[in-house]
Amino acid sequence: MLFALGALVMFVFAGITGIMLASVPVDIHVNNTYFIVGHFHYVLYGTVTMGIYAAIYHWFPKMTGRMYYEGLGQLHFWLTFIGTNLNFLPMHPLGLHGMLRRVSSYAPEYTFWNVIASLGAFLLGMSTLPFILNIISSWINGEKAPANPWRAIGLEWTISSPPPIENFDEIPIVISEPYGYGKSEPLVLDRSKYRNSQKQQEITEKQHH
Repeated sequence: MLFALGALVMFVFAGITGIMLASVPVDIHVNNTYFIVGHFHYVLYGTVTMGIYAAIYHWFPKMTGRMYYEGLGQLHFWLTFIGTNLNFLPMHPLGLHGMLRRVSSYAPEYTFWNVIASLGAFLLGMSTLPFILNIISSWINGEKAPANPWRAIGLEWTISSPPPIENFDEIPIVISEPYGYGKSEPLVLDRSKYRNSQKQQEITEKQHH
């Protein structure tokens, strides 16, 4: 959830800077500068990568049958979130001040924001270490995952973690609401019980007639 919310925050900021670029005077001023680089990477890295991390953490128990370590997951998120902003946020003032992209060196007046961006890049690179450690150690020694640790309502969460080779022995019958999150009724009805209830209903209807 942290990574999903982080991706939302990044996308909102990327959208705001995108609206700025829709203004012709601003676009002319920052065209081919680091403002474009910062905006672009907030969309691609800040939003997409955080969404990928969120998906990995969500599906990890189902794929491996193991729970990951929550503490390492939170450490990974905060290092990634802070590192991403320290890396790409300084690019916006650099672009507003006229620093062009695709350059091998820069003028001395751009030093401060470039140093901040470099520190953010190093922090962002380091943020992958707890992720890798978490994935490997959890896969080997993590707590065994139940079938549905998140109380999700998708069909895949009604079978064991990891799922059996054939997934379902029979085509499942969905009886819950499409957005019935947090409710206690089962998502899938056992077919034998379903058939019995149907027969009982038919008998009852015939008796009424």
